[in-house]
Amino acid sequence: MDADEPIIPLPTAREKEVSFLARSGAVVTLRLIDTGRFEVKLDTRGDYTAVLLHDGESFDLRPAPGVRAIGGTGLSATDLYERF
Repeated sequence: MDADEPIIPLPTAREKEVSFLARSGAVVTLRLIDTGRFEVKLDTRGDYTAVLLHDGESFDLRPAPGVRAIGGTGLSATDLYERF
């Protein structure tokens, strides 16, 4: 991880939901679904739901069916911070 890369806080078994402020000013909420699997919600888009997968190195973002948004694989924390 690059020293300048933003930290994306990930929920844990103890703290099942966390939020962070993205570059756009949107509050991104991550909720733990399963190990390495999180639900993503945005406060600026009530219709936005996605699944975020994290393998310890990179992220995969998969918008829910019917949600008009771009997903991606092999994303970094910076990619997520910038995207939201």
